Amino acid sequence: MLGWNLDLGLDVGSCTTRIYQRGVGIILDEPSAIAFAPGGQELLAVGSEAQLMADQSSRDARVVSPVRGGVIADHQAAARMIREFVRRALGRRTLFMPRFVAALTTDATPVERAALLSAVQSAGARRVRLVDRTLAAAIGGGLAPSERASRLVVSIGGCVTEFGIVSRGRLVWGRNVRFGGRDLDEAIRKMMLNRYGVTLAPATAEQMKLQVGAVLPQMARSRVLMGGGEVYGELFRNLQITLDGIPDLLGRAISPIINEIHWSIAEAPTEQRVEIKSMGVLLLGGTALLQGIPQVMRERLGIPVVRAREPAHAVALGLGTILQDLTKLSPDGRRYGGPA
Repeated sequence: MLGWNLDLGLDVGSCTTRIYQRGVGIILDEPSAIAFAPGGQELLAVGSEAQLMADQSSRDARVVSPVRGGVIADHQAAARMIREFVRRALGRRTLFMPRFVAALTTDATPVERAALLSAVQSAGARRVRLVDRTLAAAIGGGLAPSERASRLVVSIGGCVTEFGIVSRGRLVWGRNVRFGGRDLDEAIRKMMLNRYGVTLAPATAEQMKLQVGAVLPQMARSRVLMGGGEVYGELFRNLQITLDGIPDLLGRAISPIINEIHWSIAEAPTEQRVEIKSMGVLLLGGTALLQGIPQVMRERLGIPVVRAREPAHAVALGLGTILQDLTKLSPDGRRYGGPA
């Protein structure tokens, strides 16, 4: 594909960045991290390599997470990270820099919107269009723009959970809360500290969560008893660590999300509230991959909860759909197709 025809979808999240290339698919999926030499701007690593330096608390690197709470917090670092990710993803130089459609966190302020736009432009973009992340996730999760009934879309990411009501291809209402998969990791860390007196690294807690893989005990993939030796890069001596109890812990830990869903439904206009209770929740985001979350939500909310086929990649896939026909995207990025 020639450089002037190169269109990319960019989802820069607090924890993960994904890039979608029109006509190809997802070409990059990396942690949103960049590492510099201490006391300077010399680039050492981006993505997984930078995150590894952070996990190891390396003194030879200054690791920056330029996106926090779903918004750009360090403009210079974000622009450089995006530029390096594009170079890595394409694997070659292009005649012109690509055009971008970038996902913007739901309920972003004008200042936050300008920060994302500026960071992508500073990374060398030829043109940038912004689209609401919840709308992109809904499209990527299979919600047709022509669907008339209102649906509540909930995307649980690593650091942020986004909520939105989508109807006929338009984001009617949306907001976000700073709660995600890393908060579940922190709950595991606290549990292990209280139970065994062991302070786990965040990466180890995340691996335990993934190994269990569920918020209901009967759905857990593993209850492996860990004793001695090295586990997930940490040395446990004279300890027997069981994963029992983690599913119940995670089931309780997602309560803030369920409470926010209750609030979102209660605040919706009457007509939309009726439709949402009938159509239910479309569940997205990487944390939604934990088994049992839809069941727990259905039980506590009393409405249908459906998990998308590829919840972790829903935003990137939605950007890919939008790239196919940008004329359907409204100037404010809150509607794709459907009536005005």
